[in-house]
Amino acid sequence: MATADDAAYEAESQAALINCLAIIFVVFSTVSVALRVYTRKQILNAVGPDDISIVIAQALAIVCSVTTVMEVHWGLSRHTKFVDPVDATRQLKCLYANIMIYNAAQILTKVSFLIQYRRLFPGPKIQKICLYLLLFIVAWGIIQEFIVGFSCTPLTAFVPSMAGKCIYTLPVWYLTSCMNIVTDFMVFIIPVVPVLKLQMRTRQKVLLLGLFCLGFFTCAISLIRLSTLHKGIHTTDPFWDNAPAAYWSVVELNCGIMCACLPTLRPLIQKAIPNFWSTRNGSGRTGTIGSHGLSAYRKQTSRGGTDDGIYVQKEVELHSTTELRSAAAGYPPSIEDTGISNTYITGQSKGKE
Repeated sequence: MATADDAAYEAESQAALINCLAIIFVVFSTVSVALRVYTRKQILNAVGPDDISIVIAQALAIVCSVTTVMEVHWGLSRHTKFVDPVDATRQLKCLYANIMIYNAAQILTKVSFLIQYRRLFPGPKIQKICLYLLLFIVAWGIIQEFIVGFSCTPLTAFVPSMAGKCIYTLPVWYLTSCMNIVTDFMVFIIPVVPVLKLQMRTRQKVLLLGLFCLGFFTCAISLIRLSTLHKGIHTTDPFWDNAPAAYWSVVELNCGIMCACLPTLRPLIQKAIPNFWSTRNGSGRTGTIGSHGLSAYRKQTSRGGTDDGIYVQKEVELHSTTELRSAAAGYPPSIEDTGISNTYITGQSKGKE
């Protein structure tokens, strides 16, 4: 005979928390991507491969959130002994699809970051670093899909014939999570040194650096998610104990996409609120600092090239903060690239205008 305690135990559920996080964060990231596409297409007329990559990543993120909600419907977030065996199998199939889609979306988000860096920082060293890291991440992404696809959990739950042929799950999950954190750090550290070398006011430099370093926030979320994996494997109540891994995965993925989009929205903010970025320059004249004083990173074609060569905008109003496009990147000209005089600064001429 069931007791009141049993009834309360059966009624326990984390469904509301998981569903809310899955829906709220995917809505935020979808809006971010939509605004990014609008900004790049309608305002700058400069849609590039980094934008296409993030759109595909967002489509996968939406599917990831849908499969997470489906997992909740089939028993995730409840105590395992109260989940019907048929529903449990359906949940594990959703989990399998969710893991594969999540990994692919993570890779595409990093690809978008790296392509964007190659567009913004055309110095030879940064170009090579981004290219090599891009090739590594794509190769790892392909390998990762095969490794995860043949890990024992949840594969053997609905394909029993794979028992004894699959890969023990916990090391696979630790490997993929650690690689995700390491590659995140490698990607987000790339802009730090070039930005620190800029000759501009400290406040402007901090703001610009903050835009490029938003991605480090996802690294912290990845570490939290990593801490949930061991309990999710070594548990007698997997449907309950795997709930944190499910919602942290959704939060991590969608935050990464938002971090890739937010720095590109400055032209939209400038259009909607013209004086939002207004500041006063050294001559006492008020203007709008595009790119926090930065107009475009470009290769020095007339002097043999340099890694530290940049163009700094003087007393003009720009329509982009981080759309520091290079003509060499193959993008159509915009207001940033036409009708504006620039002052060239190199690492060898710091302090000069």
